[in-house]
Amino acid sequence: MKLFKEKKNELLEVGKEFQDEVLKGVQLLNECIRDCIANKCDIEKIKSVILSEHIGDRLKDKYIEILYKDKRALPFLVEDRYRIIKYLDVISDTTEDIAYILKIYSFDIYDDIEEDLAKLGNVMVECVKELVDMVGLMETDFKTSYEKSFIVEGHKRVARELKYKILEKLYQKDDKSLKVYLTSKLCIKTFDIITRAEEISDFLRSLIVKYPSK
Repeated sequence: MKLFKEKKNELLEVGKEFQDEVLKGVQLLNECIRDCIANKCDIEKIKSVILSEHIGDRLKDKYIEILYKDKRALPFLVEDRYRIIKYLDVISDTTEDIAYILKIYSFDIYDDIEEDLAKLGNVMVECVKELVDMVGLMETDFKTSYEKSFIVEGHKRVARELKYKILEKLYQKDDKSLKVYLTSKLCIKTFDIITRAEEISDFLRSLIVKYPSK
C-alpha cells in the first residue's frame, strides 16, 4: 500500500509540474502578444514560450511513463488520466504555434484592434489558470472543480465576442495582405487555446459524473 501511495504522489507531483508549465507558457505568450501590440517584440521571450512547450513535452512523457508503471494506485482510470494530460498538451502545442507566428510577425498591430487583442490574451490566461486549478482539484474536491467549469465557460463566451469583433475589423481592411492573414491567425489561435480549455473543462465535468463524489 505504501508503494502505491508513493507512486500516486510521484504522479501527482509530475502532473502538477506539467500543469504549471502549461500555464507558464500561456502567461509568457500573453506577455509576447502585449509586447507585439506595443511594437516591442522580444525574440528571446518568444523563444522562452517555445522552450516552455519543450519542457512540457518532457514532463508529459515522464507523467505517462509513471502512469503506466502501476495502474492500481489511481482513483481514476489510467485512460482518463492519459486523456487529461494529452488534452493539456494540445494547449502547450498551440502556444508554440503562436510563438512562431509572433517570431515572423514584422508588422505594427492595427490600432483599432489593439485593446481587444490584449483583452483576448488576458482572457486566455485567466481561462487556462482556472482549468489548471480545476485539474488539481479533481484529486480532492469535485464540488469546487465542478463550479470552476462554469467560470471557464464564461471566459469562452467573452472570448468568442472578442474574437469576432477583431475579425470583423480585420476582414474590412482594404489591404488583403499578409498582415491581415497573420493577425487573423494570431487572433484565431489565441481563441483556440480558450476553446481547448473549455473542452477539457467539459471532459473533467464528465469525469465528475462518472466517478463517485469526493
